[in-house]
Amino acid sequence: MKLPVDVVKVEKIAFQNVVRKRASFHYSEMDKHLSQFVSELTEAGYQLKGPFFYSLNNVPLNEIVDIEMFMPISNNAFHLEGYKFSTYFEVRDLLKTVVKGDFSAMTEVGFAKLVLSLEENDLEIATPFYHIVPQDGLRYLELLVGYY
Repeated sequence: MKLPVDVVKVEKIAFQNVVRKRASFHYSEMDKHLSQFVSELTEAGYQLKGPFFYSLNNVPLNEIVDIEMFMPISNNAFHLEGYKFSTYFEVRDLLKTVVKGDFSAMTEVGFAKLVLSLEENDLEIATPFYHIVPQDGLRYLELLVGYY
């Protein structure tokens, strides 16, 4: 596989006890929805394990994003209305790049690198784009996309 220096092949991402919630909203409300997702879990008494990640499930041409937010928790059981729970989450065969700096601009560059890498290797997109936020703060963002 031919890949640029800042795109790598990843065998899988996998997490246990994952809480998820899907929502559509204007992209300018992203921080509000992400914060609300995390705070509702902690206020309900669940222990966050992390990392927080989300998938972008559409091309936001009309500035409305379709996002699914994910958070691994330490708890083995989960019940909170409006949320879904999976004991295991796994996606295989991904390409990954890391973005730093101005996230709104650099994320688009990261998407373009991943899509170009797929095209150059005659691969098809198999998943939404996943954004993994590191547990130690937002100094960088991992972008991943599954392929076949």
